[in-house]
Amino acid sequence: MTRLIAVAPLLALLVGCRAPASGDGHAHPAPSSSARAAEPHVAEVVLGAEAMERAGIRVGHAERRALAGGAALPAEVEFDPTSTAHVGPLVPGRITRVSVTLGERVRRGQLLGLVASIDASAARARLDQARARLTAAEATLKRQQQLSTEGIGAQRALIDAEAQATELRAEVAGLRRQLAVFGSGGAGELSLTAPIAGVVVAVHATLGEAATPEQAAFIVTDPTKVWVRGDAPELELGRVQLGAAAVVRLHAFPDLAMPGVVTYVAPALDPRTRSLPLRVTLQAPDPRLRGGLFGTVELVAAGADDRPVTVPTDAVAELDGQSVVFTPGAAPGSFRPHAVALGRRSGGYVEVRSGLEPGAPVATSGAFTLKSALRSAELAGEH
Repeated sequence: MTRLIAVAPLLALLVGCRAPASGDGHAHPAPSSSARAAEPHVAEVVLGAEAMERAGIRVGHAERRALAGGAALPAEVEFDPTSTAHVGPLVPGRITRVSVTLGERVRRGQLLGLVASIDASAARARLDQARARLTAAEATLKRQQQLSTEGIGAQRALIDAEAQATELRAEVAGLRRQLAVFGSGGAGELSLTAPIAGVVVAVHATLGEAATPEQAAFIVTDPTKVWVRGDAPELELGRVQLGAAAVVRLHAFPDLAMPGVVTYVAPALDPRTRSLPLRVTLQAPDPRLRGGLFGTVELVAAGADDRPVTVPTDAVAELDGQSVVFTPGAAPGSFRPHAVALGRRSGGYVEVRSGLEPGAPVATSGAFTLKSALRSAELAGEH
């Protein structure tokens, strides 16, 4: 009784409820109650835009979905590790500059921050010393070569000068490579740069803070490259196959269904959860995806899709003892009841065993309001 009272104000916004035209230009008597029971879709409800908005009536599609008893596995969206970079210093230091902010999009090679490092400064000092010794050694080598050409210098002294210069060249080259690996600049500061193009998803750096190799100062990831990690319980292992088709749904976006393929199946079960980890690569990731979102992975058989056709439970109503859904009519805002045979119910969805094909348009919510409007209009017509 409470639900009828709540719907009553919305019925005043209805544009009309009409029976389909006979096409012969003559009036016909209204169908009996028994005829309506046998054919519940004999009328059409027409609503205005305001009524649809207030009643929360939305139009979607009947779609295949795994229900309880099928392979609907818990899942989580994760960033592709190959497209995520953890950036930090290779030697301890102190943050002297932070050049990016959280959420900023960066290009490859862009400066993220600077770290002043004692190790880098010491390496720079050793490089300067090695360069000075190399300059002196090359001058000695040049003098010994000149004396040897004039037949004055000893051959042994020339050999020693050449060895000394070669050793110092190697030392200088090694120190240069070491500083290059560190990312050190001229003042002994380490430049932290983005190794990939993407978005800064974490900043663990503030001015004056100590920086260590164990803690990444910045995390950069490509948000367009994600995968979905699922966990298959032992009872579902028979359905898990590498290369199998799958459909991913997210709790945050219940109307979103993303097809994918199982591209990884773990060789062993997780001992903590007694489930088998698997990974699904999406064919066309939605731009709204975020790492950490939870949802489900629905496994699809290798052949025909064996998942049942489903609609939300809010899309179903009882009309004269018959389960119906409301399908959009030809006119804007019009809906017609459509008889269906139902099956299992789970997670806010109900199986449609017959009466609807996958992809058929249907009012996914507001079936009770549409039924009430239909009944009210019929009663008004009888009186």
